[in-house]
Amino acid sequence: MIIQLDSIHRIKGGDYAWELQRLRGSDGSPRWRSYKWFNSFGSAVQEAALAEIRLDPASSLPEALDAVRRVTHKYERLIDNAVERVADRADTKLRAVS
Repeated sequence: MIIQLDSIHRIKGGDYAWELQRLRGSDGSPRWRSYKWFNSFGSAVQEAALAEIRLDPASSLPEALDAVRRVTHKYERLIDNAVERVADRADTKLRAVS
């Protein structure tokens, strides 16, 4: 499973871990590079969301609270969409077997 977080960040599920990846292109051809690994999907999502909140340019408490709300809402939508995709794939596979 791959969940696109934005144009240069994503979460990718592998055989043994969930990876946070960043799009890099040092030689002119962009490639996804893993930079953190997690045992659970929840841990990967949590780290990505916290990093986004930490890097927000908020300079006051109301701005910081808005950033937390915005990022939380974004990740809730991403997770909901990912769950729907998994359910659709499982349903499609079940129908193919039947």
